[in-house]
Amino acid sequence: MSPRQLVELPLFSSHSSGTIKSSAGHVCGLSSLQPTRHGTFYRKDLGWWLSSMPHSLMSIQEVAASLHVSTREIVRMAEQRILPATKVKGVWQFRAGEVWNWIEENLQVLPEHRRKDRHPEPAGDLLVSSTLLESAVVVDLAAKTKPSVIRELAGLAAAVDPYVDASALAEVLLEREKQGTTALQDGVAVPHPARPLYSEDHVLAAVRTTGGIAFGEPGGGLTDLFFLVCCTDQTDHLLFLGRLCRLLIEKPLRDELREAESATDFVSAIRASL
Repeated sequence: MSPRQLVELPLFSSHSSGTIKSSAGHVCGLSSLQPTRHGTFYRKDLGWWLSSMPHSLMSIQEVAASLHVSTREIVRMAEQRILPATKVKGVWQFRAGEVWNWIEENLQVLPEHRRKDRHPEPAGDLLVSSTLLESAVVVDLAAKTKPSVIRELAGLAAAVDPYVDASALAEVLLEREKQGTTALQDGVAVPHPARPLYSEDHVLAAVRTTGGIAFGEPGGGLTDLFFLVCCTDQTDHLLFLGRLCRLLIEKPLRDELREAESATDFVSAIRASL
C-alpha cells in the first residue's frame, strides 16, 4: 500500500490485545498510531486514518447548521419522522452517520427546501473561504465529461493535501456518482466521497468548466460549477456541504463565479458573499 493511498475505513471489525483491525483486513498496533488535532489517528507508515465518527451524536443545532435550516424545522422533521432521530430524556439526538445517509438520499431536494426557510441556523465559524485555497481552484477547464472533471478535482485535492492519492480519490468519487448524482440545480455539483476522507485536513476544491457538461442533473440541465468536499469526519462534512449549498442558492454569487477571470477572483467572490 502506498504511504499516500486513500483508504476508506467505514467500520472496524474487531480490536483486541493492543491492535486494531479494519474491515478491509489491515492490522496495526495501537502504539504506532499518532493522535491528531481532529481526534482521529494517523499511522505514518500506512497513511490512513482511523475514526469513530460513524457513532458520534449531533445536537439539533449541529444538524440545523449542517442542513442550513432553522432548529424549529429540524424539530418538526424529527417529530414527523422525516429525519432519523432518537429522543433521549426529552432531547432529540441525531447520529452523524444517519444524517449523512439522509442527506445523500435527499441531496436533490435540499436547495429548494432551504430557499423556503427564512431563519436558517448559522454555520458558525466553519468557513468555506478559509478552507478553499486558490491553488485548489481552476477556472475555464476544457473538460467535456464527468470522469475528466472528477480527475481534475481529485488532482487539485492531492496538490493541496500530500496524504491524498489522486487516483484513489477519483475512483471513490466516481463510485459515489454511480450511487446517485451530486449535481444540484442551477448548473452546480458538489462531488464528495460516500464516507469521510482520511486525510491530513479538510479539503475543498473547485472547478469551472468552459461549457456545461452532462453530470446527471435531474432536470436534464448542464453543469459548469463543481465543488469537491472532502472532510476528515462526518459532522464537519455535513457542515461544509450545508454551507456550500446555501451559498450557491444565491444567483448573484453563481453569476460572479461564472464571470471570475482567475482563481483569485473566484475565491474572492465566495469570501465577499459571507
